[in-house]
Amino acid sequence: MATLTEASVTARKAIKWGGIGFVVITILWYIGVGAVNYYKLLNPPPLPPAGVEFSEIQAVNFPESKNRPKILLELPTGTIPAFPDRMRVYWAPTRRSGFADSDRAIETATALGFLFKPLQPTETNYVWTNQDQLNSRLEMNIITGHFELTRQWQNNPTLATLGNFISDKVVITETENYLKRVGLLNEDAVGVEKVTYLKNDVGRLVNALSLSDADFVQIDIFRKNIDEIDPESKTKEVVASYPFYRTDPTKGLIRTVVTGSKIQNEKIISMDYEYTDIDYAKSGTYPIKTGEEAWAELSAGGGFVSPVGPKTGEVKIRRIFLGYYDSNENQQYAMPIYVFLGDQGFTAYVSAISEEWIEKK
Repeated sequence: MATLTEASVTARKAIKWGGIGFVVITILWYIGVGAVNYYKLLNPPPLPPAGVEFSEIQAVNFPESKNRPKILLELPTGTIPAFPDRMRVYWAPTRRSGFADSDRAIETATALGFLFKPLQPTETNYVWTNQDQLNSRLEMNIITGHFELTRQWQNNPTLATLGNFISDKVVITETENYLKRVGLLNEDAVGVEKVTYLKNDVGRLVNALSLSDADFVQIDIFRKNIDEIDPESKTKEVVASYPFYRTDPTKGLIRTVVTGSKIQNEKIISMDYEYTDIDYAKSGTYPIKTGEEAWAELSAGGGFVSPVGPKTGEVKIRRIFLGYYDSNENQQYAMPIYVFLGDQGFTAYVSAISEEWIEKK
């Protein structure tokens, strides 16, 4: 029969080795969990297939591409980067002709200062003119809502002497505030702004060296980037940002040229408005080509080469990335593209969506 002392010693040993065993098991558990997580990090489970929610979709409506230079690939890393295997396609509802088109167009024209009845060269094309000193003219497609506003600033040469612009920021803010007041600045249109300084050269607008040298300022407003948010991030961390590119990559959805005049009808001497709607709440994921496939397509004569940039000679491609195409015309979808940037302003696009999901003509 064990004595009380022996029982006490046995109990202490049991507690000691039990504690050691617990610590060892705990350490092994954490090591095991860490090993599993590390394995998952190195070998993540495959994502579910892309949803292709719109089924087969129309091809990107690139314009005809004429006269392209010889292109060579010369990236900083020497290799084409890895890209995701899928991208989102967004619904971009095409405007249809309707009874409200005329009323909506007249409302926009009135907000821009054109109060008289328009001429109607065609059923969809309206033209307003003001008999003012600057021969103000507004031409609009009443279905798309796209328009061109022009004023002959040369009829009032003093407009070229009113520069004295304070800063790029002030010019941009004043222009965007005006566009908001007349209902022409949608939330997603306020993305990147590009400022170009212009001056009078015997009745022509040419580039100026600086803001202080400028008689006029041109503002191009581009659509806001589409940001990809990490779904597991509590702070909504942006893991990728995709810019929009247009047929002319230097021209925004909205382009205005402004003077230093304080009179509103003399403030904006031209405006090209080509905004199209995108429904960001309605989208689908689609498999995309690899960067290598996109490059092979472009180098074989496919894709689209912007007319802005060199048309002959040899150009080296310096960057490849994913973006979205902002068409000059209404399209059914906002679709991802591969963007190729090179020397001398060279810009080219290749549709990113895998060909198996493009409607066959």
